[in-house]
Amino acid sequence: GPADEPDERPEIIAMRAQIEGLEYAGAVELAKRTIAELEPDIGRYDQALVEPLIQLGDAQLGLGLHQEAFDAYDRAKHITRVETGLQSIDQVRLLYREAVALDAMGDRAAANERHELAYSLRKGHHGDDGLDALPAINDLVAWYRHQYRFRAAQVLMEKAIGILRANYAPDDDRIIGALRAYVDTYRERRFGNRKPGRGGFRAWPPGEPRDPPWRGTGSFRFSGFPASFRLGREALHEVFTLMEAKPGTTSIERANAALELADWHLLYYDSGGAIRYYRQAWDLLEDDPAARHAAFATPTPLYFPIPDRSTRPADTAVQPDGVVKLGLTITHRGQVVGRKTLHAQGDGLMEFKVRKAAKNAVYRPAFANADPVRWKGLEFEYRYEYVGSRPDAWR
Repeated sequence: GPADEPDERPEIIAMRAQIEGLEYAGAVELAKRTIAELEPDIGRYDQALVEPLIQLGDAQLGLGLHQEAFDAYDRAKHITRVETGLQSIDQVRLLYREAVALDAMGDRAAANERHELAYSLRKGHHGDDGLDALPAINDLVAWYRHQYRFRAAQVLMEKAIGILRANYAPDDDRIIGALRAYVDTYRERRFGNRKPGRGGFRAWPPGEPRDPPWRGTGSFRFSGFPASFRLGREALHEVFTLMEAKPGTTSIERANAALELADWHLLYYDSGGAIRYYRQAWDLLEDDPAARHAAFATPTPLYFPIPDRSTRPADTAVQPDGVVKLGLTITHRGQVVGRKTLHAQGDGLMEFKVRKAAKNAVYRPAFANADPVRWKGLEFEYRYEYVGSRPDAWR
């Protein structure tokens, strides 16, 4: 539509160039001057003001003036709605920009409202069951995952997989990629190291039915395993089966699918199932010694929980960043049973935390002659910054 077409006025082109060149202050000045020159002739609600307001907001966002940027976007959105209607698709780009500003200000609930409204408008414009719906779905999935709203993301990903299956062959790479991404949300939910300051609000895809009360991927169990294990296993097994049957796949591609499935079993302490698929991967890599060596020569970390950050006491002198170096013993089942400190510098509490975290780590075991083996002396080094040592610490 018209809102998607670039505004080619010279002053708008100049603003965009300044923003792309990180010349935010100059872009702010030019945008404000342009708006001030236009308003006396066209009024405060003319569509010609929308693009300068967007560029003003983008430049202010670059300067870290988040509230000012939001105000510029909000005014542009109001003008757009007056001109094209409350449900106009033209406002979508402004909703996304508002969400960025709100997220930067810490109001993630309001940012989520903008993302979900943008999704609703795009769904109403493009429909929600065809290929045209996928960009809107993917954008909302990306937001949900960024904010750790994993179940909400999974609902949309299940919808996207259904659309892909309705339009492409079963072994199409887009379906295989979507299945792997779907499993990644379960991995992130259970094994991810979360950063503070995200989430903290309710989220659910507009128009999608809510899960029944008994549906809980973290607590509902099936055959002794969490539902997250079962659902991830089913998706990865489908990938593995498709890769086995798909013409033209290489032995490395099939081995990687087997490794993904084996690693998934091991993360949930099903070592028997894991070793079965590891051996399949081992056999598939028989003609590629380098790939087999990369996959199996030494233990491979699958999960290592990051310890809580360490705060430098206020009354101490500036200290260098800390480091903890451990020597680990890994069993043939991928569990850490030995943790010897080889070197530690900095906070003694952090050494304790790293050793404790290592106890809960999971490794793909090393293999020799198609059998998993115990490994002693695997070196693990963890470097950390004290909170406050630099403004960008612990990003």
